[in-house]
Amino acid sequence: MLNRLATLALVVLAAGCGRRLDLPVEPEVPGTPTGQVAYVRQYLWENVPELTDVVVTRGGTLFGIVDSTQVNAYYSDNSVPRINTSRNIPHPVTIAGQPAQRPVQICEGAGSTLWVAYLLPVPMVAQFDVGGETATLITAGLVRDGTIVEFGGIAADPDSGFVYVADTFRSTIGKYAPAADGGRRVALLATAGNGDGFVQQPHGLYVFGDSLLVADTGKSWIQVLSADVPRAGRGQVAGPSEAPLDLRAPLDVWVDRNGFFYVADTGNSRVLKLGKRGDVREVVTELDPAAPASPIALAANPTQVWVPDPSRGLVFVYQINTTIEELP
Repeated sequence: MLNRLATLALVVLAAGCGRRLDLPVEPEVPGTPTGQVAYVRQYLWENVPELTDVVVTRGGTLFGIVDSTQVNAYYSDNSVPRINTSRNIPHPVTIAGQPAQRPVQICEGAGSTLWVAYLLPVPMVAQFDVGGETATLITAGLVRDGTIVEFGGIAADPDSGFVYVADTFRSTIGKYAPAADGGRRVALLATAGNGDGFVQQPHGLYVFGDSLLVADTGKSWIQVLSADVPRAGRGQVAGPSEAPLDLRAPLDVWVDRNGFFYVADTGNSRVLKLGKRGDVREVVTELDPAAPASPIALAANPTQVWVPDPSRGLVFVYQINTTIEELP
């Protein structure tokens, strides 16, 4: 069963040579507001396999975990789902002499790399080079830890190479140094508890600067933790006092290059774009009556947001209709 969907039930989830180019299609959304900042549905991908986690890379490729069995690459800015087969993660793939199975989380790493968390035969996170003609395993990019029970989210520092793992079952966030032999855990940044610096059933992670943005699902928070020092960092992103941030079982987070935060506010059936204080800048899904009822994952850049709906075999691509919004 899907990892994040199960958690929601518990806590309230190139064109190649000789081929015709697929030109973008203008969004057909009635009642689109004019003269104000708002997200509208740009594309709707239909008949897509169940995508339970997605990442859009700096190079513009969208990766998604398909049916909990493999990781496929898609052309991200396209009106229909088109697989970029040269970027697909090899399946099956042998890691440390054993076939890796049950991919459950993905994140972008340094350069043109992608990290994939596998549950079997032992919980591990493996790095792949996706910048060449085909995706290839990086032998030295391996984190293997048999004490991890349930991957809630993973993140990778694009500068240092450290990998971060949220274990939903144990309510921990660990920092790892990868290596060919499976690496080692450098620090336990957060453990189970209430209040700043502690987490309950954590899920999505995103590294920005020297910090981690965390979907603190069990507390219905998002918070910022130090990426280096245990139980340190800014803590809860609570929103301004006059408009507190009201989340319900958030499952995923993102930070775009302009510094805006995004959150899959799963229990409230919406995707939010936030300033760094937690002030709601946009409800990304607000104008779409067919938006996912329980968004479990998202990916974003400064102008677009991708939201899969695995239960209906859909992926929603939203685009902001103006670029005049102030930075956070």
